[in-house]
Amino acid sequence: MKIRPDQIEGVQSEQAQRRNKARQSDADFGDLLNQEVARGEKAVSQPVAPPLIVNPLLAAGQVAAVQPVSEDGAQVAGQVESILDKWDDYAATLADPQAGLKSAYGTLDEIADDVATLKAEQPDLENTHPGLKSIVDELETLAATEQFKFNRGDYA
Repeated sequence: MKIRPDQIEGVQSEQAQRRNKARQSDADFGDLLNQEVARGEKAVSQPVAPPLIVNPLLAAGQVAAVQPVSEDGAQVAGQVESILDKWDDYAATLADPQAGLKSAYGTLDEIADDVATLKAEQPDLENTHPGLKSIVDELETLAATEQFKFNRGDYA
């Protein structure tokens, strides 16, 4: 096969066009990058206000002034508080290397039973005390999750 100069010139011009397109796209990318960097420098140079941190001790008086709506609400709140105390006992049992997993699982079983009893005793909790309902639902979910972890063998 014989290579003729007119064929080479056609290929060379196509290659030159491709190189020019590649250089142009590189330049476009460089321009975009420079614009974004410049925009980022402008945004960073503006001062940012620190987040507002409220001291919980300052608001303690406001929380103490809140009273349960009814006697029934006080009873449910007391049961929820009792369950939360058992969660503290459960966490302490898990953290104690001397305590066995059987005692921790027993506490967890008590928590699950107490939550189920509370939900059975207060079927209209969502209508009467929606805040307590969300807490009870969360406690039920946590108990089920921890029981699943025990059964799966996460704690050894």
